[in-house]
Amino acid sequence: MNKSRYEVPEFQEKYSHLLERLEGVLDILHEGICISNAEGVIIKMNPMYERLAGVTPESMLGKKVSFLNSEKGVFDVPEPNAEQVERVKGIFMGPVSPLILKSKRPANSVQQTSGGRKNLLHGYPVLNDVGEVELVVTFVRDISHLTLFKEQMAYHKDILGKFRSDLRAVEPELAGTSSFIVASPKMNEVMAQTKKIAPTDTTVLILGDTGVGKGEIARQIHAKSKRADKVFFYADCTSIPESLVESELFGYAAGAFSGAKRGGKPGYFELAAGGTIFLDEIGELSLPMQSKLLRFLQDKEIMQVGSITPKKINTRIITATNVNLEEAVANGKFRQDLYYRLQVSVLRVPPLQERVEDIQPLADFFLQRYNNKYKKQLYFSDAASELLLQYSWPGNVRELQNMIQGIVIVKESNTIEPFDLPRLMPRKQVSYGRIKSDFLEKSQPNRSLKSIIADIECQILQQALEEQGSMTKVAKLFQLDRTTVSRKLHSKKNDMH
Repeated sequence: MNKSRYEVPEFQEKYSHLLERLEGVLDILHEGICISNAEGVIIKMNPMYERLAGVTPESMLGKKVSFLNSEKGVFDVPEPNAEQVERVKGIFMGPVSPLILKSKRPANSVQQTSGGRKNLLHGYPVLNDVGEVELVVTFVRDISHLTLFKEQMAYHKDILGKFRSDLRAVEPELAGTSSFIVASPKMNEVMAQTKKIAPTDTTVLILGDTGVGKGEIARQIHAKSKRADKVFFYADCTSIPESLVESELFGYAAGAFSGAKRGGKPGYFELAAGGTIFLDEIGELSLPMQSKLLRFLQDKEIMQVGSITPKKINTRIITATNVNLEEAVANGKFRQDLYYRLQVSVLRVPPLQERVEDIQPLADFFLQRYNNKYKKQLYFSDAASELLLQYSWPGNVRELQNMIQGIVIVKESNTIEPFDLPRLMPRKQVSYGRIKSDFLEKSQPNRSLKSIIADIECQILQQALEEQGSMTKVAKLFQLDRTTVSRKLHSKKNDMH
């Protein structure tokens, strides 16, 4: 590009020392730059400025900035091109140079063009030795794309807000699809407590064995609280290495330790700001971490690792544990003051064996979930459903869920029978005893003991075959050869014929 194209001859000598130094820099900048003198006359512009203006430098250099609002002031021709007029008006309507010449301070301006484009102007004064304005440097940037991006963000934010609103509106329907199924009196009592606690924003302690559904209770509390549209953050205290617990929960400041991220890192509490943080297995926290948690509960402040300035955080805490905290306090493993602080609202979730009414609805729910996931149509036989109710479920709801998922994955036929259930599940033993008593009650005269025993034996084998599904399994169950089982069953059928 010709250097003389960007210079005015009458000002070249006076400002040549400045222009020579700036020439190379200005030409490579991504912002449009215009330099005017103390009289408001444009003496320099860079290629980007020309591109944004859409006019040649000859049309602008040497003109006063104050004339740029006038079409005739910009162009030397009596009838300028209409497109040029619109572009020049778009760039220069409301220049900042006159403001800077008057105030001697930087000035900013955002301009909306007739074509819908937006430009951002930053003007800066260059003062001489006596404090008077010698030059004004104006930077111009097209921010149309930023404006469009902001509008798009606002649009998607509105969509997201509407989606959340609709989601809350159908919350009762969604509750039916939750894995937290309530049918028993004990769990209905827990849910009644949950409904009272949720809107209060108080700290909650959930007690119960592993797998009873403490996490689902916490989600129910959050969903029914005033924070329902904010973050629900789940943190399992047992899954965080001891050396990282503090930095994970409370975050760390920039340069806190070797290998730390340059700008620091927010902790779980900060990530859940405005929402709810659920601390599962709180009884496993070390005493120092218990002290930091107590401070948050008292002051609503956290202290990041490597920082000396506390941070105020508005986060609701829900905790859970399967540890007997009273024993832990007595043994010196849990702070007594923290224990009392957590006892503001306490919920005790009973084990699954104490709420038998929930077993079948939960089993049906999980079966439907995994039927949908694995594209199957399995269902429980009456005998299998009866076994579900008889089992003690030491692993509670989680054990039931995992067992059903495993069955759905491997099961080929549609009916889930007792033999499809894990071997740890007890078999029905009473049925065989009932067969014996039935035969004794119905024994007919003139029948030998051998004949009666043969009938009993055959019915036991037949019932076992229905439960186990194959003669091989029956033989293994009664420690017989498969041929023996087959012979006894077939001999009885032949006798009947």
